[in-house]
Amino acid sequence: MINILVTGGLGHIGSYVCHQLTQNPNFNVTIVDDLSTQRYCSLFHLNRVNFDDKSFSEITIDELNKFDFVIHLAAKTNAVGSFDDDGATKRTNVDMTVDFINKIEKSDVKLFVFPSSTSVYGKSKEAMYEDDDNLQPQSPYAESKLAIEQELKTKKLNYVILRFGTIFGVSPGMRFHTAVNKFCYQAVLNRSLTIWRQNLEYLRPYLGLRDATTSIEMAITMDDMWRDTYNVITGNYSVDYIVTLIDSIKNTNLSFVDTPLLNQHSYVVNYEKIREYGYDPIDSIHDSIKETIEILSGVINCGK
Repeated sequence: MINILVTGGLGHIGSYVCHQLTQNPNFNVTIVDDLSTQRYCSLFHLNRVNFDDKSFSEITIDELNKFDFVIHLAAKTNAVGSFDDDGATKRTNVDMTVDFINKIEKSDVKLFVFPSSTSVYGKSKEAMYEDDDNLQPQSPYAESKLAIEQELKTKKLNYVILRFGTIFGVSPGMRFHTAVNKFCYQAVLNRSLTIWRQNLEYLRPYLGLRDATTSIEMAITMDDMWRDTYNVITGNYSVDYIVTLIDSIKNTNLSFVDTPLLNQHSYVVNYEKIREYGYDPIDSIHDSIKETIEILSGVINCGK
């Protein structure tokens, strides 16, 4: 039996990953989540899972010794929101996480899986590769992810860094602050999709939840991937393409704003490195948009 600890396992990504991992009879999954976001619904319909409602910072070395793998999904994840509360972002995503890594380094854990973000690239250049060293993160959130990447590379423990694209897809603990889900939410409420005018043609990396889970499962089962960094995306899409997909399912309008927001530049992320290990993305952004809109289809906007 393989013992896996998932921190932040009730979140948007974690709730999907944990439901998938528990389908494998060889995996014994433990979730640690402090319930700060009150996502109790993520616990519904879980099978064979252990749960502890506390912060990952409270996990002791003795407790860590029980696990083969740690998947660290606990974090402050709102990139835009991190500007307003960069202190909390640094405290959770950097300070507490560094302390956690130090415990893991002293434990019997075989591998630490760290989902980072393609937002660490910032305004480097138009095409992004894992070995790029001119990284220019544009938010406190992105800076925190890069800080942990750099910390891990100084440690002796085994790790895998997965630079995730912007997540899309339905999960028990899903949120609506990222681009695709936010647009779906606005469309269902018959609100105009708010887009910075120049951003419409920009390309960005996106990642479906099934593909994200596949990359995590690859990391814990393929030790030749260890101690390295991988871009993980489903595809590079423009906002215009995403909006067109949404409009084909639910008629919507656009509201262009002239105030520059976050990461207002175009770039594509190369993911050939992880493809060499057999990663082959299967998520459909069209199908995910359709599913997201369908689960919100009963919502009626009563506001004026």
